[in-house]
Parts: sequence; C-alpha cells; structure tokens
Amino acid sequence: MESHAIADNIQICEATYQILKDKYLVEKRGLIKIKGKGEMMTYLLHGRKI
Repeated sequence: MESHAIADNIQICEATYQILKDKYLVEKRGLIKIKGKGEMMTYLLHGRKI
C-alpha cells in the first residue's frame, strides 16, 4: 500500500478504516490495485475528530 500512497498522506485499508472511522476523519480514496492482493478500497487518514 505504501508504494501507491499520495505523498504526505496516510493511506489505510478497509479493515483499518472500520476500526478508526468513528474517532478519525477519513476520506475515501477509492479502489487501488495492490500487487499480490488485487484491487483494494483505500482511504486517507486526516486526523482525529473533535
């Protein structure tokens, strides 16, 4: 996943999103082709919710 990330952003997978979604601000990035895994839904982590 790191090789497909946008510079200066934290990219997370669906499983991590499910854990963090209630306490953190996340933006859906979309499907990304990941070597050895196929297409995965990814999100960008922006920070804690207030």
